Amino acid sequence: MVTSLKRSPTRAILCIHGGGASPDIFRFQLAGFRAALKEDFEFVFATAPHVAVPGPDVLPFFAGMKSFFSWFRKGATDTEGEVAVFNEAIKMAVQDWQLENEHVKIVGVLGFSQGGLASTVLLWEQEVGLVPWLPRLEFGVLVCCAYSDVATDYIRSKSEGGDIAKISVPTLHLHGSQDCNLGQARDTLATHYSSKVAHVINFEGGHHIPQKREDITKMTNYIRHLGKKDTMHY
Repeated sequence: MVTSLKRSPTRAILCIHGGGASPDIFRFQLAGFRAALKEDFEFVFATAPHVAVPGPDVLPFFAGMKSFFSWFRKGATDTEGEVAVFNEAIKMAVQDWQLENEHVKIVGVLGFSQGGLASTVLLWEQEVGLVPWLPRLEFGVLVCCAYSDVATDYIRSKSEGGDIAKISVPTLHLHGSQDCNLGQARDTLATHYSSKVAHVINFEGGHHIPQKREDITKMTNYIRHLGKKDTMHY
């Protein structure tokens, strides 16, 4: 009898949790998504640098999973400093992963809410060559992404001629029909992403990670087929 051995994934997705959450909470929120892609990807969870109050819908369900963290602090006046601290947190997560998993390359990023905004900053920094330590991200997944005028103004100030360079790697944007921040997600998409490679999946739900099987299937099918030349339809 021949026993077939399952290969471990050789690619990984960097996961950036929402504001007022944590890696442990994000692992739980992504359980269905991770299970669907367990043969395709490993998942790397970064920890935001600032202790924070719990984010929207974190309590009471995750009350026992303290502490809570955010990527950017509301009202912070030194935007460049905030981005530098954010970069260091991501760099630490990436380097820790690489030390233990040298044969599993980080190839994508997945962010939720404020983590989607953080992912946008990271993808833009990659676009203009500001994060040479970062493994090349081939795609991004943004779920119920936040928008920030402060982040946009920062990006504009760092852009040549004041014109914002659009993110050109393929991206998937998940928008909840009842999300209170749906307008923010659409603003971030329109402002920072190239329409040629950005794909939107709308799902019935609010400000949360999609949990329905059909939504997870759409997400995972898209990611598996990233890089193909044929246009995908859902």
